[in-house]
Amino acid sequence: MTARYQVSRNSCAILLLVLQVMIGVNTVHANNSVCRVVPLLPGTPDDPTKAQTSRSYCEIDFSQPSVAVCPKNWSTSAAMLVYDLSGTAWEGRNTAFEAEICPEGKHARGRAKRELAVFKHSMNFRDTSGTYAPAILLYDHFSRWLGTVVQVPAAAELRFDKAWYAQRVVAPGLALAEKHPSRQMLLAAWQHLQQDVTSRDDVSEFTLRQPPAIWGTALLFTGSRYGAEINGTRESGWGKGQNLDFQQTAPFLALRHPEKLMLAVDAGIAQARANPVMSEAVAGDISRTQVAWWMLELLDIIILDYLLGQQDRVGNIDYQWRWLWLQDKTMHSEAANGSAPPVSNAVRLRTTWLNDNDAGVRAGYANYARTTDMLKNLRHFNPVRYQRLKALARELETQGPMYQALLDNYHLSKREVLNISTRADEIARIITADCKAGKYRFDLTPGNVLEQRNTATEIACD
Repeated sequence: MTARYQVSRNSCAILLLVLQVMIGVNTVHANNSVCRVVPLLPGTPDDPTKAQTSRSYCEIDFSQPSVAVCPKNWSTSAAMLVYDLSGTAWEGRNTAFEAEICPEGKHARGRAKRELAVFKHSMNFRDTSGTYAPAILLYDHFSRWLGTVVQVPAAAELRFDKAWYAQRVVAPGLALAEKHPSRQMLLAAWQHLQQDVTSRDDVSEFTLRQPPAIWGTALLFTGSRYGAEINGTRESGWGKGQNLDFQQTAPFLALRHPEKLMLAVDAGIAQARANPVMSEAVAGDISRTQVAWWMLELLDIIILDYLLGQQDRVGNIDYQWRWLWLQDKTMHSEAANGSAPPVSNAVRLRTTWLNDNDAGVRAGYANYARTTDMLKNLRHFNPVRYQRLKALARELETQGPMYQALLDNYHLSKREVLNISTRADEIARIITADCKAGKYRFDLTPGNVLEQRNTATEIACD
């Protein structure tokens, strides 16, 4: 059962309601799980679809027998997968599903009706991979505030009673991980969680003291993994090397080419194909529109990753096929899973999703967008993004409502908020200098891309 707030007719109740809206209303379930739709950054445009997705995580009742939870038993980081069993052979039998089907790993999703959420918490020990739950929320919220073309999953905050999480998730997760000792970082993550829920009462990155709880973020992944055409060849190894390889993809090379937009696209494709691996990855009949659309998305990726200090982007970029078209100067989008075009001018493209955003924000992570100078020497820019970035830097510099929201709503330290503000200022300085130097063509817009135009917008650098 969901505990709901009852509003009386007195002024105190009205004040309480206002405060709930400001700080994000918690939904509390029978097993003491708490879900919170985190308030958006001040000035964020409305997005009803994403708002509903965030709310849907708070509608999950983990006490129901047709909601199953499985510990993640692959890759390098610990997490919890949440499944709806209604309408399947496992309906009302989550205990049996968790014992018999969860050990199948990724394949468990195919035995359920649908996946309801992935719950990811922070984990940053020396023997684990790095994950940071606040980054997931911030990628969602900054992408909405900036109005990015690249898609980022909607997220919400979840908290679970330690004892419940220990029994339902940690104990089976550790047991499964111990059967695969070669997955050392995954095993270490479950071991740290097991130690925390059974013997520690201090506060960590993934726990809260009052009441004792594990906290993290809920989201859903979507799409398929790109190959070298977007993720790069990765032939120079992890870290700085593969981030430099990433800058040799066709859309990245086109972003740095001084010619008009469509000629830059042609040049980027030709330059990328000089590498044999990339030549095979970039189809011979690839369209100008596809590569130009990737330029739009790639610019957004660079900006978000620089701003939020992303350590692990390359190799983790996904896509969906979608129909895209302009109608009355407004862009429209619809899934293209074998369907006919909804209108005559619709274009079928691979559109980019940033699903894996948990290795950012935390002090100590390597910011490869920054250290490999991804923002420098760009020649094509989105004029709307330019103006929003300038506004962001001004807003954070004054330490006004947005700065305070970062401190209040995301479990960040003052140092982490200051670092975001510092990077926003760095971005503004870089793009202002390049604008004043006459480097930018402000031609990177959805309209130009979908209609293969080269029209550049005139905007003031300051």
